[in-house]
Amino acid sequence: MFQTANKTLKISDQIIEQIRNAILSGQFKPGDKVASEKELMSQFGVSKATLRESLRVLEGMGLVQIRKGITGGVFIAEVDMKTTIHSIINFLHFKTISVRDITMIRYLLEPPVAQIAASRILPEDIVKLESMITEIPATPHTIVAREIGFHRYLARMTENPILILVMDFIDNILNDIKFNLNLGPEFYHKVTKSHRAILECLKQRDGVGARREIIDDLLIVGNHMARLNGTQPFDPTLLLSDDHPLRPQQTPIPLDQSPHDVFMPKDLSEVLGQELTDRLNQRGVIFRRMGTGELFFMALGNPSDQP
Repeated sequence: MFQTANKTLKISDQIIEQIRNAILSGQFKPGDKVASEKELMSQFGVSKATLRESLRVLEGMGLVQIRKGITGGVFIAEVDMKTTIHSIINFLHFKTISVRDITMIRYLLEPPVAQIAASRILPEDIVKLESMITEIPATPHTIVAREIGFHRYLARMTENPILILVMDFIDNILNDIKFNLNLGPEFYHKVTKSHRAILECLKQRDGVGARREIIDDLLIVGNHMARLNGTQPFDPTLLLSDDHPLRPQQTPIPLDQSPHDVFMPKDLSEVLGQELTDRLNQRGVIFRRMGTGELFFMALGNPSDQP
């Protein structure tokens, strides 16, 4: 079943790769016994110490379980979400992950999640989400868990296992950061207010509104945590290309010199959120409604030019 280890390469790595590939290719199912330690030593042609070094790594990855005794041996473990998340966290333990990094990935993932949730929400979902935003006395740990749980529930409404895994992983890191920071009751009061606004949009099946509100929520949270950490916050406008019409210019262009007309289907804040819209306005992007309809004029200019 397994090939004898090649002596020219690191033997323990070869054993790990062969067993891992056998598991991922479907040769084994959760609960199957791979073999006893003695049998694996014979198949790979290695010592007990070398084999156990490999098995400890596989066990740490959550792929196998090692059972002792007469009926013991190496068994295939059930790889659940918790195990997977812990493995990723262990991998990233020596990486530098900032509040800015987390806010960026949330900004890229969560707005469409909110939009999908708005299209699928059921009465029981509304009841569950409402229970997560009721302001009642609680311990700091409970407050953080409830606040993050709101976002996790929205991710689960997409029914996409990959997205759910990624969101759970992000929320686990976010949970640790929030728990270690002294965010204070005023901060969580603002979060509760944001969650109520998101839920109100979800109730109305307003996907664009839910997208807008969740952008405001995650940017406010990210900026606040960055300030407390003394680190650089995430700036969504930096994701825009240099020639993008929404990209703020280093030198604002006066309206009477070089305007750029753009017709927007809705108020920009409906799409980007009030936090980002305000930031664009502050950096020289001006918006004006064309009459009473849903068309808007946009120009790069000086914020002081606005009426």
